[in-house]
Amino acid sequence: MRDCVFSVFHKETYTGLLTNFFFSFTPFRYKIGLIHTLIDRTFKINNTSSGFHNDLIKLSDTLKRNSFPSHIIDKTFKRYLNKPSDQKSRNVNDENNTRYFKLPFISQYSRITELKLRHLLKRFCETDLNVKLVFTSFKIKNMFSFKDCTPDALKSMVVYQFTCAGCNSCYIGETSRHFSTKIKERTVSDNNLHIFKHLSQFPSCKGMYTPSCFRFWTQ
Repeated sequence: MRDCVFSVFHKETYTGLLTNFFFSFTPFRYKIGLIHTLIDRTFKINNTSSGFHNDLIKLSDTLKRNSFPSHIIDKTFKRYLNKPSDQKSRNVNDENNTRYFKLPFISQYSRITELKLRHLLKRFCETDLNVKLVFTSFKIKNMFSFKDCTPDALKSMVVYQFTCAGCNSCYIGETSRHFSTKIKERTVSDNNLHIFKHLSQFPSCKGMYTPSCFRFWTQ
C-alpha cells in the first residue's frame, strides 16, 4: 500500500486574496503574523519535504500578489525554517499572571501608546505581571454610512406631533405616507381634520403657524 502524500489544497474558487500589506490598516506585527500562520499551516499539513517546498513557493507568490515585499517574505521564511523542529509546534501554557488588554489600532499612535503603557506597568505594577496588548482594527463603514439620509419631508411610517404656536394646543397622529404630504393635508387641503379646523377657527393661531410646529418620530 502506497503512503499518502498530503499538501495544501485550495478550491477552484480560491482567489488568493489576503490582507494587503500596503493598504490594510492593521499593525505591522499582525501582517508578519499572517505570514507565520500560513507557513505554520503549510508545515503541519505537508508530510514530505518536496511538497512543503512547493507549497512555500506558491505561498510566496500569493503573498507577493497581496503587495508583501520580497525581502520581508524571505526574512520571515528563513526565520521560521531556522527554528528548531520542537519549536515549530504551538505550545499552550497556563499563564495565570497574564493580563490581556484590547485597544483600537490607530496607526503609529497605537505603538506610542503601547510603549507608554509598558513603561507605566514596569514602574508601578508587579515585576512578574505579563501584559499582552491586542490591537483591533475597524471598518470605515462602522464610522460612516454609505447610504444617503432620507430627507425629513420624504420619511414615512412616522408618529408626528403638532403644537400650535399660538395657544400650545397639541395633536398627535401617525401616517404611513410621506411626512410632507401629511402636513399639507392637515393644514391646507382636508377641512375634516382637527388641525385644519383649529387653524380655520382661530385666525391668530393660523397667522403664527409654521412647518416647525410639526415634529415626528420614526416607528
